[in-house]
Amino acid sequence: MAALFVAGATAVSAQDDGLLYGAILKTPANPHWNAMTQGIEDAAASADGVEVVVSTVANEGAAEQQLNNCETMLLREPDALIVGAINSNILLPCLQRASEQGIDIVDLDYNLDREIAEGAGVDVTFTAGNDGHDTGAVGAEFVAEQLGENPSGPVLVIEGLPGNPVGASRGEGFRQRLAEIAPDLEVTTLNGDWDRGKSANIANDILQRNPNLQAVFAANDTMALGATEALLAAGRDDIVVVGVDGSSDAIESIRSGRMTATVAQFPYLVGHRAVELLNQINMEGAELDSYQSTGQSVITQEALEEGTDEMIQYLR
Repeated sequence: MAALFVAGATAVSAQDDGLLYGAILKTPANPHWNAMTQGIEDAAASADGVEVVVSTVANEGAAEQQLNNCETMLLREPDALIVGAINSNILLPCLQRASEQGIDIVDLDYNLDREIAEGAGVDVTFTAGNDGHDTGAVGAEFVAEQLGENPSGPVLVIEGLPGNPVGASRGEGFRQRLAEIAPDLEVTTLNGDWDRGKSANIANDILQRNPNLQAVFAANDTMALGATEALLAAGRDDIVVVGVDGSSDAIESIRSGRMTATVAQFPYLVGHRAVELLNQINMEGAELDSYQSTGQSVITQEALEEGTDEMIQYLR
């Protein structure tokens, strides 16, 4: 029915009837969360009697601001919270109160550690997205395929902010699978904090120390783009660079032959599906599995040119 965008934690009155969903998201500076927002808003607009209020933060590290947004959202007495948490802990006091009030809680992209959340009294209704270990494993299989038979040499893994379970699980899944299928590759892991500039510096430093660098796997596209820029500036277009998400910037880089690939998470579809599933719960009394996978695909220049992967339609 309606979607209202709120930067920060500005108070907004909810509608008197129908369903109200509050989305507690990360920074709109990341195209991933812009696409997620679009999916949430489009799903709400196509359903009768559903209003969505979207709140965001200034940057990837604005944890206290996100907690304030959550606390403000509770004052609107929403029927559900759709949450893209900055880390596993910051929102727990707010979400615990939401659980006490019977408010549904949707975890986007596995940003909430389910064990930690349950221990804090938070009842997660369902998680929408893809398991990070699986995503990392898909990335490892692609990298190994690109490097050919019996590859050896250094590989760089760039994770997100320390303490964020998404970056950590994607990195762990990548390392575990790579060790199984390409044991002679030597992996170095560093935190890029979801930041493009920091990741560019990391890639440049590692390349200086390891001129035979074979590949880079970054836990999101923003960091992969930073690594791509640094490596191309050094004249190295032979190094495989793989990101995660399928952001618009990454897709353009892949299309132009700069970045190698992304393990696309289709954030538009994740956001859209989260609202659809909440509607099933609240309008139809549906009982759902607590983990709802939305699918992922490796997007390369060839895949974009061929256009045969039906999931490509969900790229934003």
